[in-house]
Amino acid sequence: MNAGIRSSLGSLLTLSVLFFAPTWAAAQAGSLDPSFGNGGIVTTDFGDQINGNKASAAAIAIQSDGKILVCGGVPSSTGFPVAAVERYNTDGSVDTSFGSSGIVTTPQLAVPSAITLQADGKIVVAGPIEGVELDVARYLPNGTLDSTFATGGIFTSGLNLGSAAPASAIVIQPDGKILVADGILLRLLSDGQTDPSFGSGGEATIVGRSATALALLPNGKILTTSSVGQISRYLPNGSLDTSFGVNGQLASPGPINAMVLLSTGTFLVDGSLITSISEQNTGFALFRYLPTGVADATFARHGGVVTSIPTFSTASASAFALQSSGDVVMLGTANNSAASPVFALARYTPSGQLDTTFGTGGTVATSLGTGTLTAPALAIQPDGKIVAAAGFTTTVPHGEFDTGFKLARYLGQ
Repeated sequence: MNAGIRSSLGSLLTLSVLFFAPTWAAAQAGSLDPSFGNGGIVTTDFGDQINGNKASAAAIAIQSDGKILVCGGVPSSTGFPVAAVERYNTDGSVDTSFGSSGIVTTPQLAVPSAITLQADGKIVVAGPIEGVELDVARYLPNGTLDSTFATGGIFTSGLNLGSAAPASAIVIQPDGKILVADGILLRLLSDGQTDPSFGSGGEATIVGRSATALALLPNGKILTTSSVGQISRYLPNGSLDTSFGVNGQLASPGPINAMVLLSTGTFLVDGSLITSISEQNTGFALFRYLPTGVADATFARHGGVVTSIPTFSTASASAFALQSSGDVVMLGTANNSAASPVFALARYTPSGQLDTTFGTGGTVATSLGTGTLTAPALAIQPDGKIVAAAGFTTTVPHGEFDTGFKLARYLGQ
C-alpha cells in the first residue's frame, strides 16, 4: 500500500472517530435519554397551587409494553390533593387512552404511595390516610376501578395503624393474594377481602416502626424493613420467623428505604451513612445479607458499601433496582449549601463495586431546576433504561409554590 493511500485511509479513520465520538459519549450509561420527553425529562404541570393542595408522585410501575404508570396525589378543587394514577407512553407523552386523557383520579381513595401490576395487567395501589386507615384499590388496565375487587374496587382497613408513614410496597403472591406493608402487614385475597388465614383477620403487627419495604420469598416467607434499620422476617401465616437473625429480626446500619430480593435468597437494602465524621457528610449506603440474616462478607467490603456524590456534602438513597445484568442502580437526592438539590444515581456491579462505566466514575447528578425535591421511585424498563420519579418538586413557570410530576429517564447501557 503506498503512502498516499495510507494517508487517505488514516484521515478517513480520524474523521470517522471524530464523527462517531459524540454519539458514543451521548450513549454512555447514565446519560439522560434524549428520546424521552424534553431531553430525557418529562414534567406534568397541574397549574397554580396554594398551601397543601400539591402534586406529588410516589411510585412507578412499568408495564410489559413499556408504558409507565405513576401514582401519587394531584391538586383538586376541594383544596386537598386526591389520589391519582397517570400513564405515559414509552416516549414520555401522556397516554390519552388511559382514564380521562391519561390520568385517573379517585377522590374516595387515600393518596397512594405504592403501586404494582398483576399478571393480567390490572393495577393495584395502596396508601394510608394519616395513619388512621389503609386503602388498597385495583384498576382495570384502562384505568377503571375493578368492581370485582373489595367494595367497588377499594378495600379500606378501617383500623388505626398507629403510624402516618406511607404504604411501602405491594406484592402479588403467585396464588393471587395481595400483601401490603405499612403500619401493619396486610394480606388480601384476590377478590380484595381480608385473608383470615393470615395474622389476625388478615393483619399482622409490624415489628418496630412502620415498614419501608417488602419482599416475598419463594417459600412464602415475608421480609420487611423499617426506617430505623430493622429487618424482620415472617412466616406465611404472619407470625415472626424466629429462625431468621435474632428472634426473627436483624439490625442494619442506618435507615433503610428499599429492599431487593435476589434469586439466591440473599437480599439487598439501601439507605445512607456518614462518609466523613469531621464534616458529617453522608452518602448512599448499600448492604447485602444472606438468607439466614447475617451480612454477606463477599459483597463489597464486609457486606456493604458507602458512596458519596462528588461536590455534594449530603446524599440519601431512597430507591434502587436491579438491571438484567445484575448491576444495582440506586436513586436518591444530593444536597449542599451552595446549590439546589439534585437527582443522584449510582450504579454498582453485582459484587458491590462502583461501576465506573456509569455516569462519571459510577455516579450521576441531575438538576431538575427546583429548590424542593424528593426521589421516591425508580424502575428499570425491559430494555434496561432507568426511569426515576421526583416526588415533591416545584415546576416552571409557576415557581416554588407549584408542584408537578417529574420523570427522568437514563440510558442503561
